[in-house]
Amino acid sequence: MKCPHCKKAMRQVTSVMKEDGVEFAMHKCDCGEELLDMRQLKLLAEKYRKLRKAKDVTFAKWGNSIAVRIPKDVAEEFRITSGTSGILTKDKQGIRIIPT
Repeated sequence: MKCPHCKKAMRQVTSVMKEDGVEFAMHKCDCGEELLDMRQLKLLAEKYRKLRKAKDVTFAKWGNSIAVRIPKDVAEEFRITSGTSGILTKDKQGIRIIPT
């Protein structure tokens, strides 16, 4: 991609939104110009949509384990009740719990 300001080639870099720690890719020029193409903008928008849907949870100690409270609306949406089983997996962002 060419810089619209100085017409030099821009390089793709990774940056982080300081306010919420969201990482994103963008094009940057030595003249200081920074741009996102439509693909980069779409990926950034998807990250913010996920962040907006996120819920705060609290961890608690139960015996030798750590428990997490699932908000009522999420439990209802996924039909999770006391005694419901699930699987816990690790991924690059953290942990994921899938009700079964």
